[in-house]
Amino acid sequence: MHNSPEHRTPNTEHRLRVLYVSDTGGQLGGAERSLLSLVEHLDLNRYELHAALAEDGRFASLVRGAHVQVIRLRLGTIARTRNPLKLLLYGLYFLHGVVRLAWLMRRLRIRIVHINKNPLAIHAIPAAWLAGVPAVWHVRNPVRNFGRIGAWLVRHCGHIVCVSESIAAPFRQAFPDAAVKLTIVPEGIDPAPYANRDSGTALRRELGISTEECLIGTVGRITPWKGQDDFLRAAALLAPKHPDARFLLVGDCVSSPAEAAADQAFRQRLHALASELGIADRVIFTGFREDVAAVMNGLDLFVLPSHEEPFGIVLLEAMAAARPIVATAAGGVPDIVRDSQEALLIPPRDPAALAAAVERLLSDKALATFLAHAAQSRVNADFPLWRPAAIVREVYHTIGTPKGSPPASPDASASSR
Repeated sequence: MHNSPEHRTPNTEHRLRVLYVSDTGGQLGGAERSLLSLVEHLDLNRYELHAALAEDGRFASLVRGAHVQVIRLRLGTIARTRNPLKLLLYGLYFLHGVVRLAWLMRRLRIRIVHINKNPLAIHAIPAAWLAGVPAVWHVRNPVRNFGRIGAWLVRHCGHIVCVSESIAAPFRQAFPDAAVKLTIVPEGIDPAPYANRDSGTALRRELGISTEECLIGTVGRITPWKGQDDFLRAAALLAPKHPDARFLLVGDCVSSPAEAAADQAFRQRLHALASELGIADRVIFTGFREDVAAVMNGLDLFVLPSHEEPFGIVLLEAMAAARPIVATAAGGVPDIVRDSQEALLIPPRDPAALAAAVERLLSDKALATFLAHAAQSRVNADFPLWRPAAIVREVYHTIGTPKGSPPASPDASASSR
């Protein structure tokens, strides 16, 4: 529930000023959706929220709608090179971006900087250090090779928030002393939109899929580590045995500039692969869709074929819609669903095992129903939408309280908007 206009007239001097740094304003991937949920659950009587985004677009509009002041700030990209001129140019761009960001923090009197994606840490943590502001590094994707730069970033970061234990583990191993400033913050979900079964019927009608056909699908960013090629290979193994099965692939390239070319090439490869496997007429590529709840309700079975998965918000969505799930036991997936309790888990990069697990659920309706209902119960109990913000609020009030001042109670700001 959003605050009323009267509720949004706080004493600005007593609010905690937070600056979110994200690398896009248009794309709406998992990191963006998570950040949007977080700011929607912060009490504007206690927080003054700002966001530095690279561009305007859909995400920027939604953030503004959550009463966050948006500043356009493109920090630029840094790439590996041996060309001394390019190296000098990248160095100048880097310094320029750091100084601009530090100046912005000082001008807005920011008390906490929240870094929403890993690539931004290299700019935002030095800038926060220059401005004398503690930085929260929200680690959503694996960091394995730290090097001297990574070690400096960890040492000068105020707090590290990880979406799962698999993401936190490399930090614990490389920097045992940093464990005290590391917090696991799993994602959460609002189950209400996923209770609308009619939305799934409408989706099937839109896609031309009858109620008699079996719809097996995966949802996610189009990128090699998401394993959509394994999904197609598994579909090719299933197709001859299940002539009534259709295979849905939802998602598009939602990439940083450094990854865009590779992801777009992978998308083209997926379309070619469907033709090579002889299943092009059985596969539907929808591109990006915002109506994920409708997609989940339209599926008979959900597949997550990722080679690695930092957390997997899409799993929560499938669970909320009570879909039978087959997923790879990769990254944070086992923290969300347990094998044979809420889903069937298989090894990554194994299309044959993936096809066998799907086949098992298609042939054992009782098992599929049991897993679907158990998954729905687990997501409702263990992954409420409000919990990530509640944990982050505690982090904010731990590192954002000036030395010598009594810490503010995060419970006082626990009401969602």
